[in-house]
Amino acid sequence: MSDKRRTREIRRRLQLWSFDQLYRHAWFYDPLSRLVFGDEWHRWRQAVLPFVGPGRVLDLGCGTGALLPELHERAIAVGVDRSPSMLRVASRRVRRGWLVRAAAGALPFRDAAFTTVVSTFPAPFILERDTLAEVARVLEPGGRFVVVLGGEITDWRGWRRPVGALARLFYGDRVRDATPSTDVLAYPALPGVWHTVATPRGHAHLWVASRTDRPAAGG
Repeated sequence: MSDKRRTREIRRRLQLWSFDQLYRHAWFYDPLSRLVFGDEWHRWRQAVLPFVGPGRVLDLGCGTGALLPELHERAIAVGVDRSPSMLRVASRRVRRGWLVRAAAGALPFRDAAFTTVVSTFPAPFILERDTLAEVARVLEPGGRFVVVLGGEITDWRGWRRPVGALARLFYGDRVRDATPSTDVLAYPALPGVWHTVATPRGHAHLWVASRTDRPAAGG
């Protein structure tokens, strides 16, 4: 294994371990995100809001529920997450009935139950075929699937510059303004395109797809 591949593998394992710890100890998730990314973290999440219209919206992998109150201003919002720790934190933000514990690959909702499904900074589950099949199943025909897969700060200022250097070590070097691979979220019933949304100090990468035909049971 080359040094470059070894470095990528070490970084990948560190990322997976770190994310697992955050999901187990969710009380630390929001403070750490704000420390590293400041207000940009929530601005990146808010990039989904213009794509959410009236009806019912599912926040898939809702985490600590930070986006749910704003989603609920636009639609009837339901949050799903597999982590009990995340849902405990989220329950302090939202009313009972907004939160469901479930795996993304086995959603406990009827076919065509939602007009929109959003997911912001999801774990690798979002790339799994079972997850995409379930998203297609629970979306109504023409419904939108909107994912914030990543964000980048291009203007680290003041005391945050050392934080930016540490973030680059953790995430690896990225090409400025590069969008993810076009096929990373490809699924036949959910054709979509990438959008780069500018924020005050950087940008977010969004995948916006639409359900092409009437869902059938089992995806």
